[in-house]
Order: sequence, then structure tokens, then C-alpha cells
Amino acid sequence: MKTLRVFVSRTSQTPIDEYTTIGFPSLFLPKDVGEVHISTIFSWDIEKALRLKRNYELYYPKVLVGGPAFAGGNYDPQFTPGMYVKKGITITTRGCNFKCPFCLVDKKEGKFQEINIEPGNIIQDNNILLASKEHLRKVFDMLKTQKGIRFVGGLDKRLLTDWHIEELRSLHIKELWLAFDSWDNKKEFVRVIEKLKMAGFNRNKIRCYVLAGFNEPIQAGEERLRFVYNCGALPFVQKYRDENDNQISKEDKSFIRRWSRPAIMKSIN
Repeated sequence: MKTLRVFVSRTSQTPIDEYTTIGFPSLFLPKDVGEVHISTIFSWDIEKALRLKRNYELYYPKVLVGGPAFAGGNYDPQFTPGMYVKKGITITTRGCNFKCPFCLVDKKEGKFQEINIEPGNIIQDNNILLASKEHLRKVFDMLKTQKGIRFVGGLDKRLLTDWHIEELRSLHIKELWLAFDSWDNKKEFVRVIEKLKMAGFNRNKIRCYVLAGFNEPIQAGEERLRFVYNCGALPFVQKYRDENDNQISKEDKSFIRRWSRPAIMKSIN
């Protein structure tokens, strides 16, 4: 029997196959299903996920709700390719040992742990550089069989070393993602960007999440966004969302849209 995976809404990472569906039950549901798993990414979608559960229980005897939105994750820590994220995405570690005030990873996934390594060209680990060299060597060996590699989970600039950069140079990298969340680590950020540029990575490959809206107005992040661009990376605004996902103004939406599209960013800098 198959597992039907239900998602509250579609994202760029949602699987696409005949046993994946979005939202409430449709008229055409597969019959060879043993379990329904409702995967909930964001905490503000939990209420809707529970409504979905009640609806799917009308059609299937076993319906489970879980995912990153719930404390503790409520999911198997091991990673199964294509199950809850589309094929090509892989996760080789869980959790984080840092307790950043704006981040919920340590609360949702717990302490950092290395897990199984499955093939994929999109690395979604929350803080892969906390892994041991032994684990990372296995990840890099796997990635040598891949093309268009994207480290979208982010590379922690506090942990990025010359050894990591040399390993990255040996891969077919499409995107390396960093983060610049405050001015506190400005010098460290500049140092890492310079090292990546010296290693041959250009602005299109060095990308950077810039947190906005945490203990400040969203548009107050613009100075950091411009700073990241001028350093030689391509910045993308990352709106801070608490567990309630508070509504934002039209002006803030326009600001976020402007700093989320590479073509627009290049035209205004």
C-alpha cells in the first residue's frame, strides 16, 4: 500500500507525483493508500492541517499530521528522497547547536545530528558545516556525481574554512548561500566573501539571505541588502516570520518583491 502525502499549500520544494496532493480531498483520490501523511511546514498552517486531517479521515482509516511546523518535528529523522520534498533535494543532517533568537531550528529539530546521505544536487541542511569532516567528505563525494549543485540551506560563515572552500571548488556549484542577519559579524562576512571570490565564485553563485523585520521595520534591512551586493554577493531579503505570520503592508510587500528578484536588484544598484 502507498502513502498519500498531503500538503497545505504548494511550494517550490513540494513533490510532484500521483501520491502527492494539495489541500482538501479532490473527487479523484487513489484507492491503494494505506496511510495519509499531512505535512505541515509553517506553524501558522497547523489549524488548517488539522481541518485537512478531519476531511481525509472520511476517506482513509489512518491519517497522520506532522512536519517541521510541530515542535520536535514529529517525523522520522532519517531522510527519504522524494517523500516530503521533490526529487533532487537531499538532507544529510538535522538540527542545530546554535540558539539564534530569530531561528526555530534548534527548537523544532533539536540538537545537531548527522543522518543518512542520499543522492541529490540541492543541499537543504540547516547547518551542514557543523558536521564532522568524515561526514562532509562523504557528502562531497556524493556531490561529485551531481551537477547544478545548490547549497540552499546555507553555509554558516562562522564555520566556513579554507578546507571547505577547496572542496567546494571541486564541485559543479550553481549556488552557495550565506546569511547576513545583523551588522554584528560584518568583518567576518567580508572575509568569507573575499575568500569565495578568490576561489573563483562570482556574484551569481554567491547568494545571501538577509533577515529583515526581526526587532526592526522590514525596510530597515535595505542598508544590509545593499552592503551584501556591494561586497560581491547577490542578496535576497528573508522576512522574519513569527509563529503567527503577522500581516505586512503593501509597501513592505513591494520592498520584499524588489529584493527577491535578481534582475531588479541588478538594475537598482
